[in-house]
Amino acid sequence: MQLCEQDIFISHERVDKLTALQFVCEKLVAAGNTTPEYLQGMLAREAQISTYLGHGIAIPHGTADTRHAVLNTGVKVIVFPQGVDWEEGNVAFMVAGIAARSNEHLDILRQLTRALSDESVPHALAQAATPAEVLAILTGNSAENAPHESPREGEQATFVIRNPHGLHARPSAVLVKLIKQFQSRVIVENIDNAAGPVDGKNLMKVVSLGAKMGHRMRFTASGTDARRVLAAIEQGIDKGLGETPSTRPEQPKRSWLARLFS
Repeated sequence: MQLCEQDIFISHERVDKLTALQFVCEKLVAAGNTTPEYLQGMLAREAQISTYLGHGIAIPHGTADTRHAVLNTGVKVIVFPQGVDWEEGNVAFMVAGIAARSNEHLDILRQLTRALSDESVPHALAQAATPAEVLAILTGNSAENAPHESPREGEQATFVIRNPHGLHARPSAVLVKLIKQFQSRVIVENIDNAAGPVDGKNLMKVVSLGAKMGHRMRFTASGTDARRVLAAIEQGIDKGLGETPSTRPEQPKRSWLARLFS
């Protein structure tokens, strides 16, 4: 699943959050990705937890109850140069609506969030005149060029993600909120796709890890309450981070080369 130029639009209208969501849903419907009912899922998701990730970026998507409204997995990006009030003092300049039947959206979500980890990108997007320029901005800030956090010595633990659809925006937000309750510095890595390490208190960077069900996440905590934060993370992941966890998480399949040297 890759972001293409035809998936990107620029709107110079000054709109509110509801209108922005309607615009995105209309694009998904027109492309055959969803039925109009998907808008209700987006609104329900926003009522549960904001899909604003930071740096002027919001990634709205539906709930599990409206997954039947998804016909084909897809993403539509609308850039609003004038900004959209996303509530709680947040202003979104880019709204990326995602529709997914399973966890395919994690790849595009990872692409977007890692590409936009540069704080200068939202300003560049606001100045973009064409979808081609927007795509160039997104693809020009790839994960390979993004700086990683450096893990420090400290307490360390590895937990397996049990969420059927991985760490998409909502469970990631719950995880980050949990970690922020503690003083310790927490660094997170996805062992199974070699993503990270990243700051566990940065929502966008946690989402960028692209963690799917069964992926092993390594947490390194340094500080006076390091053991307590790791215990809280373990409990949160075990409970599904606000979602219903799988009782038997699937381990990711290893390549024949990995099996050969194991």
